[in-house]
Amino acid sequence: MRRAAESQDTMFRAIYATLSISVILMLVTSSVSGQRSNKRPKIEILREIDLEEGRQRLIDFRRMWVVGDISLRYSLQYIPRRGKRKEIEGTLWGTNGLGGPVSLIKLHGDSESQLYLQSGPFASVSKKQNAEARWAMVDVLDWFKTVDDQITLTAFDLMMPFIYWKDWSYEGVTKVNSRVAHAFLLTAPESFQNNSLGLHAVVVFLDESFNALLKAEYVTADDLVIKSLRLIDIKKVDDVWLPKTFDFLDEESRDKTRLRIREAAVHLDFSDHPFGRGVIPESVPEIPLSRYKELK
Repeated sequence: MRRAAESQDTMFRAIYATLSISVILMLVTSSVSGQRSNKRPKIEILREIDLEEGRQRLIDFRRMWVVGDISLRYSLQYIPRRGKRKEIEGTLWGTNGLGGPVSLIKLHGDSESQLYLQSGPFASVSKKQNAEARWAMVDVLDWFKTVDDQITLTAFDLMMPFIYWKDWSYEGVTKVNSRVAHAFLLTAPESFQNNSLGLHAVVVFLDESFNALLKAEYVTADDLVIKSLRLIDIKKVDDVWLPKTFDFLDEESRDKTRLRIREAAVHLDFSDHPFGRGVIPESVPEIPLSRYKELK
């Protein structure tokens, strides 16, 4: 028994030593190269690719939107790999425009800045630096700038315009964690060339049961993953399923911004407000606090 124990102990020590050496070698290699290896992993296909099924799923996903107008109160938490965490809060108002979903976002930081995001095939972004400032159109290449100095989130992340990019291919059925998902590669249009992120395409994974976005990977022309977003959990509010938590991860620095919806008001009606009529508003829609429900 003693010899068996000693033999087992020796085996564990050998495994630990091997793992330690491997880690050291990885660290040395990483230090020499100056960057992490973020090559996009090969997608493991679960069944034969059905191009028609993939096409229909993407069409259906692009048409999905919450029935009625909504408002969300949320937090944005910056979680660096090293250093102090930071957090800001914000409010979103959402409606359906003729060209697709429209969002009005107010960040409750030092500047109280606002964003007007027109998603869909003809996406656009406008920004208002503070309550006294005028709305200004944001150039496409500036969509990759952070919306606030305290977080890593960008207008591109919030709007997800890649959902509507015309150049796409169906990668097939795979798994994201334990969920069966359909994978698509969407290639950026010419207007995104020479962007500061080096973004060439986005790989999206749609849940087979809900057809909701589970994960997205921003990739370069060399197929390196530079940023990813992942749906953490969802919540049902008055018969409407909403994403509760999203993580946006910088794959190089490993810094992360977590978007967490705290409260939601659904089945609203903005038809009497300029925002609901497709006009960039000078004031935000007023909603009684009693209409918001906490997402627990």
